[in-house]
Amino acid sequence: PEEARGNVWDIAKKPQKGHFERDLYKYLWGSFKPERIFSVNQIHPRNTPLEVSLLIQDPHNTRQVRYNVRQRTSDLDSFVYNVSDGHSYWRQTVREDCLALSTTLKRFNFSGEYQTWSASVKYLKDKSNTDQRCAGWAKFRSLIITSAVLQYDERTPVDHHLKITENMTEPVISVCDNNNNAKCGKLSFVLKKGANGEKIDPATAGFSYTTRTSGSESNNWQLGSLLPFEDVTAPIYGENFTKTHLMYPYGSNPQANQGLVAFQFYFPRDDDFEIEIRYVSNAEQTATPNWEYDKEATEKEIRAGFMKNFQVSENNADFECAEASLASLLGGLAYNYGPLVYSRGGMSPPLALFSGTPSRYGFHWGFLWDEGFQSALFCQHDADLCMSIIDSWFGTMESDGWIPREQTRSQEAKHSVPPQFQAQSRDEANPPTLLLPLNFLLRHHSGRPDVSVFLAGIYPKLLTWFAWFDDVQRAQAPSDGYYQWKSLRGNEFFGSGLDDYPRHDGNLIAKYHIDLQIWMLFFVDSLVSMAQVYGNGAQAETLRHRRELIASRLNDFVDPSDNLYKDILVLRQHLNDENFLFGDHKTFSPHLGIVNMFPLMFGYIKSDSPALSATLKLLGDENYLWSQFGTRSLSKSVTSNLSGEDYWRGAILINVNFLVLRGLKLYYSNNTEATRLYNALRTNVISTVCGNWKNASLFFETYNDDTCLLYTSPSPRDS
Repeated sequence: PEEARGNVWDIAKKPQKGHFERDLYKYLWGSFKPERIFSVNQIHPRNTPLEVSLLIQDPHNTRQVRYNVRQRTSDLDSFVYNVSDGHSYWRQTVREDCLALSTTLKRFNFSGEYQTWSASVKYLKDKSNTDQRCAGWAKFRSLIITSAVLQYDERTPVDHHLKITENMTEPVISVCDNNNNAKCGKLSFVLKKGANGEKIDPATAGFSYTTRTSGSESNNWQLGSLLPFEDVTAPIYGENFTKTHLMYPYGSNPQANQGLVAFQFYFPRDDDFEIEIRYVSNAEQTATPNWEYDKEATEKEIRAGFMKNFQVSENNADFECAEASLASLLGGLAYNYGPLVYSRGGMSPPLALFSGTPSRYGFHWGFLWDEGFQSALFCQHDADLCMSIIDSWFGTMESDGWIPREQTRSQEAKHSVPPQFQAQSRDEANPPTLLLPLNFLLRHHSGRPDVSVFLAGIYPKLLTWFAWFDDVQRAQAPSDGYYQWKSLRGNEFFGSGLDDYPRHDGNLIAKYHIDLQIWMLFFVDSLVSMAQVYGNGAQAETLRHRRELIASRLNDFVDPSDNLYKDILVLRQHLNDENFLFGDHKTFSPHLGIVNMFPLMFGYIKSDSPALSATLKLLGDENYLWSQFGTRSLSKSVTSNLSGEDYWRGAILINVNFLVLRGLKLYYSNNTEATRLYNALRTNVISTVCGNWKNASLFFETYNDDTCLLYTSPSPRDS
């Protein structure tokens, strides 16, 4: 066994053929700051990228502006992506107190250096609140659009700047190369009014602008305190408007090269109003796109792709919910660049991470545990996007195979997280959920040459990652093949992804974790499958030996009193004792919950085993895990249910409900009881998720097992 484990390390260190470079052009532009109300961002870690953002002037205090979705004026505010394909089109509806907007981003050219896009922010008069509470507002509204050249890394010289003219009669910005002032892109603004989108003459349109020379990242998300904006007190467009307002804070010279330019636009509240932003990367390019594209046709094409990829019909009662769930997920795509803080001191070098995110409202950066579930959908939607994200995550893997589980890389992300939660521990793992999308690619897309090249390049990185798990997460015991989450904080193992799920009983604590045992078995099984294609016979044989050892330990986790798989507990002083395994009389965890389901989730319970009947019985019992809204994370009968932080102690968590459904369908469809539970649980989960979406236009991670509503623990967390 020790020799086999050593061979895995040797395999990981050998250079392998195959690599994958993601297409920077396809994802060069997008709405990749999900925490913003609306923004258009450029992915480019080697240069200083351009960013365009929306700010809304506060209706009750016109000296304040809002840019972040957390700056809600009430709990009824919502920021919902309606349609998106993740690379060429995004549409969002914004509903705030007294204000409704529609935002869109459409990319026209995204396959080469010449890039063009159009973004729109439209004020929706008919959907904006005009009741008595809002009637006290000024008769005019104000929106601010900022354009900024970002400097993510101070070691990287600023290579672009923004230019405006002194006597500006229309809002236009040149985006120029510092090394070639004649090589410029262009941002132009088209203003429209009325239901038919009548263009407003720039000579009579109302706007003001302000500039700032600094292009540091922090200056672009702290704009509320940086930029002085005007009160909206006068008519803006029409015959009575004759001047343009100019503001030069901090002694700015409008003719100097700028790092930030902000335009403030004013419009009456009783008319539709639209700001269209048009970008071309080369102002000298004569061929320009058809800016007046057909939005309805674009969305119809995206919808057709959605129905094909996910095999769902528009006639399905929950079609709109399903479509919106993917759009919301794609609206959460994020690009962050910067260093990570280590828990034992020091920082990593600055790196980029392109990822999905769990929540625009509270967690707008990458989480390794969440990414596997998100990318499982990304892979089915768009294999290119899926590969780009997985490739980016493995780009953050350190030489020993450790991948940090929570990556607050950008200044903006760090600003949202207390310092004690930013630091990452080098011995803390997170479940290898990236195997879910990788297995999907292997099964469904390996015939594509580019996918095959990608998988061949990822395979040696997976070996390194597995070797790190196999070494660092191995339980300290005289026998090999047992695993333990090395992330104990008090009584909780946060690295497991299950946070505060109970792992102790008095002075006893779990040393052998059944969920990690299953993850490691699934990991090595996945590697065996890949080794047969991208490795060699010797590697596959070494991995099979390792698989046999890990699988042989599973029987030790079965409690003979009820035939359920459970954590094995030891006295706390034996937790890190390398000479202590367990005696003839093992102590099993008394807590019944989602952890007991892991062997079922991945098909590691034999179909004729008493453990399968026992596990299905536990799953379907309303006194334990079953509820009419989904599977509980912890049994209703357990005393620790609804106590402590109470996040994984009874609430319905959608990601593990997905894993339960996956296991029932993939591995036990020939079992009558498993099929019955699958159909009932699937109906319950869809009803819970889509029912809440229809009421709140939001998707949540957790739901209350009694009320079906968003579950809020005593220690509140955004979802």
